[in-house]
Amino acid sequence: MPKLKEIDINYDQIRELVYQLEFDKKMALIKEVTGDVRYQNDFYRFSESLVRKHNIPDMSKSELDSFLHE
Repeated sequence: MPKLKEIDINYDQIRELVYQLEFDKKMALIKEVTGDVRYQNDFYRFSESLVRKHNIPDMSKSELDSFLHE
């Protein structure tokens, strides 16, 4: 885990802090994080690795929607 001002912070601590935020603050945080180009690149890289790992075929938007909601 990265250090923040020389303090070790783990995922559970971050999750607990986020849970304590009011809804609008959570949404603002999510919007800021997901707007970061590094997040977007990492997300697409992770998604592509899942496609390869689980051998998911190329699908249209409607086919993918049906697949995800089965």
